[in-house]
Amino acid sequence: MRPINKGDIPSNEDGSPKSFSNHRSWRKDLVDRIGNYCCYCGMELKNSPQVEHVIAQNIDSTLSLDWYNLLLACGACNRAKSDNSCPPHTHYLPDTHNTYLAFDLYLTINPRQSGEEAAFIITNSNLTANQAAKANNTIKLCRLHEDTTYDPDKVTDLRWRFRFQAFQNAELWRKNWNDWGNSKADKFIPLLMTAALPTGFFSVWFRVFEDVPTVKKALIEGFIGTALNCFDENNNYDPIWRNPPNDI
Repeated sequence: MRPINKGDIPSNEDGSPKSFSNHRSWRKDLVDRIGNYCCYCGMELKNSPQVEHVIAQNIDSTLSLDWYNLLLACGACNRAKSDNSCPPHTHYLPDTHNTYLAFDLYLTINPRQSGEEAAFIITNSNLTANQAAKANNTIKLCRLHEDTTYDPDKVTDLRWRFRFQAFQNAELWRKNWNDWGNSKADKFIPLLMTAALPTGFFSVWFRVFEDVPTVKKALIEGFIGTALNCFDENNNYDPIWRNPPNDI
């Protein structure tokens, strides 16, 4: 999961803060600030990204139109999350924590889809017990650890497939980096970004290139709205805590 920073409430041309009567009207501003990606699974949202309430409307209706309570989500994550409660002291949220540190990639076979290779999200093994509990809550919230399709003939959740394809693409680009890209970084990195940005899954690309600072810098800056304070530019852009050490 990519840590994001939406910034303050967008302004009108006269400098006054924007306001809307429908939460979906914030869609363009959200895309402009954090890119056309699901804030939970990281998948690119090719069409009609859903405007999602962090705190569900039936929990607190006063936050229905609040800029600070809105994110972008794919249909699968939004359906899974539904109106379940996810306060920041029990879950890792992409606009509050450094969510990159909380999770890891798990490659496996998807038994629901004829044994096709898949990539799911699991808890980072380096977390403390309390951190791991929060990460597990978040994974279950959006069901990032499974295929939510119940009828294989009516596939509605392909996050696992697209995430695995992103991993394969990132691995191929990493091989090319090792073969020739490192010596021609000024040409290689712009080409890599033309592959990474349309694919999404920032965390997959970042993990594959976790020991290549120049590529990590390009990914952080290229995926619009990535929280810069979650990566240490003085230490090879390694991920760092966003909040006190008992959090992430």
